[in-house]
Amino acid sequence: MIQPAEPIARHRTALRRSTLSSPFRCLLDFGFLDGRRTVFDYGCGRGDDLRLLTGMGVDAAGWDPIYRPNSPRRPSDLVNLGFVLNVVEDPVERQRTLKAAWALAQEMLIVSVMLGYKAHQQRFSAHGDGVRTQRNTFQKYYSQGEFRHYVEDTLDANAVPIAPGICLVFRDAMNEQLFLATRQQVRREWRLLRRDPGTEAVAAAAERHRPTINAYWERVLELGRPPVAEECPEAQPLARLLGSWRRIHDWAAQFFSPDELEASAIARQEDLLVYFALSHFKRRCAYSKLPARLLRDARFFFGGAAKARAAGKRALFAVADRDRVVDDTLFCHRELGIGKLNGVHNLTFHCSVLGECLPLVRIYVGCALALFGDVGAVDLIKVHLQSSKVTFLQYDDFHGGQPALLAERIKVDLARQRVEFSDYLGYRPPQPLEGDPPEYGQR
Repeated sequence: MIQPAEPIARHRTALRRSTLSSPFRCLLDFGFLDGRRTVFDYGCGRGDDLRLLTGMGVDAAGWDPIYRPNSPRRPSDLVNLGFVLNVVEDPVERQRTLKAAWALAQEMLIVSVMLGYKAHQQRFSAHGDGVRTQRNTFQKYYSQGEFRHYVEDTLDANAVPIAPGICLVFRDAMNEQLFLATRQQVRREWRLLRRDPGTEAVAAAAERHRPTINAYWERVLELGRPPVAEECPEAQPLARLLGSWRRIHDWAAQFFSPDELEASAIARQEDLLVYFALSHFKRRCAYSKLPARLLRDARFFFGGAAKARAAGKRALFAVADRDRVVDDTLFCHRELGIGKLNGVHNLTFHCSVLGECLPLVRIYVGCALALFGDVGAVDLIKVHLQSSKVTFLQYDDFHGGQPALLAERIKVDLARQRVEFSDYLGYRPPQPLEGDPPEYGQR
């Protein structure tokens, strides 16, 4: 007589944590856990994330069917569904769980799953559309593409990958566009190069208002253009001094070098070109409306939103020209000193210098990133010169004093839009980093 299989033990998947889980670490890195938003952890397990978030001053609550079944499921600004979809063996319940978490998300849902390496799955027996582990738990492993499409098809909303197995789903399309644009804006350090004012009277006025003038000009260099009043409220005293907001820019400009302003404008236009190019890459069309700040950017740098999108589309199509991509990649190395060149095969550079590359290279790498996550999740980027591939490498201790060992490799085939993950720690002989970290241009 065949004995019925033991029921799946879901409670055994709840881990104890002394640090934030990877989804919450991503939210922290992106500035979402600043205390201004409420957080709800849907399927919070033993509640370690909640304890840590509360200690950080975050208004956080959670629910779990096993450990906190009586806790209210409250709507919140940010809702986390962390590694829950993997452990639900019933596909109908799995889909219902995703929709229930999304219904509570007032601003954004963050969803995370375990990605499926063949080495993982071959260790266990098949069970439904997943596997039964040795601890009698269920695991449904996903590929990155399968995960993203599952979330998008279930919620009928856009999923933004930010790390392998982690994506964001925004309630408001404008907030999503601001997030995507911010990801493409490189943080640059400007020196506030000064020049002498024309008269002693002007110099005296400038000295009295130096902090306010500096704050205004720092915002100018960040935007690459004159800000409107709502973009720089700290400069309102200058408007009262000069009689109107429109006079501030010309008056403040006399105290600073025009060369630095020109450099900031060029850099900002490049950032925006990368953003508008990548907005055409994903399966879902770009939104017909843009946030007010991006509309101002588009008017100033491109002459309007339609022209900005057209410029982005041309730039995106340019990445299909292999010769141009190779030429620009080699230019980054030979003229800008970026990365380590491996003959005619590839250029490898640290993620921190991606923003210094030519726009076409940034767009090319950005297309690969759009398929799996955020550049902050890796250490090195390898642009292949003989194929339409980009490889992302993550090391166990890239910045440490010991030789770094390869932990994960993500190879993206742009021609086929496929993502291949290789996990090295514990499954393959670890590969040491070739050369020293400074050779790759880390900042």
